[in-house]
Amino acid sequence: MTNTYPEPGRVTSGVLAVIVHALFVVILVFGIRWQQRVPEPMVVELWRDIPTSKPEPVAKAVEPTPPPPAPKPEPNAPEPPKAVVQPKSAPPVQSKAEIELKEEKQRKLREQKEAEEQRRQEVLRNREEARKEAEARQRDEQLREAEAKKQEEARRREEEKRLEEARRAEELRMKQDSDERSKAILDEQQKLAQELKARAEEDARKRALAEAAAAQAKALEVWKRRISQKIRSRVVLPLGMNGNPEAVYSVTLLPGGEVLDVKLVKSSGVPAYDTAVEHAIGAAVPLPVPSDTDLFQKLREANYKFRPLE
Repeated sequence: MTNTYPEPGRVTSGVLAVIVHALFVVILVFGIRWQQRVPEPMVVELWRDIPTSKPEPVAKAVEPTPPPPAPKPEPNAPEPPKAVVQPKSAPPVQSKAEIELKEEKQRKLREQKEAEEQRRQEVLRNREEARKEAEARQRDEQLREAEAKKQEEARRREEEKRLEEARRAEELRMKQDSDERSKAILDEQQKLAQELKARAEEDARKRALAEAAAAQAKALEVWKRRISQKIRSRVVLPLGMNGNPEAVYSVTLLPGGEVLDVKLVKSSGVPAYDTAVEHAIGAAVPLPVPSDTDLFQKLREANYKFRPLE
């Protein structure tokens, strides 16, 4: 009787053969496409300064999961049939049109790369020119600010100098005014002191003169009294003399006490008494006189009063 069931392991062998053929086809197709693939252009971005941002952490490589262990063959199982390896087919021969198309694509890619490089260089030149212009503007602005600051500093120093000169001039003027006022006050004080001194000296001189005059007058009275007493001691009263009449005589003396002249200035009303006084003046010579010349000049000619009862 014919067995309709397949032999053990035949299905597994068939499946493995199909998988191997499929992998072979995939590898062949991928190899052909990889040969015909045009590499994509690489775009490089240039940095003037290195960015300061922290680099992103590199992800750890994921270890591939180990393949599951191959199933152990069943005991007494028939060996699977070996895969038949077919020889690799030769790469297809490209036609002239395909080669030209490939070269045209490569040329366009080169032109595109060159154009992009030119644009990149143009962008870099524009950025560099913009940077230089910005730096030039910044330098010009700094120069203008420095010049303005310098002018402001010079103006401030000039203003301070002008204010200092004005302050010094004001101080000098105030000092001159103060000196003038002080000098005027000092002159006024000196003038007042001189006036007070002159007045004091004048007062002292007047007092001295008055004291001297008073002393001289006192001395003169003393000498006149001495002369009067000496003359009166020589008067001989007439008989029958009544009352106390007064006779005044002016006597002019010489330095030695001699009498130069005798004049009756006022009569007593009694001629005999007047005559008695005149005789007494002559009898009293020499009369007492001072040795001081000035005092004698005051006494040289003087009036003397005589009364009988003095």
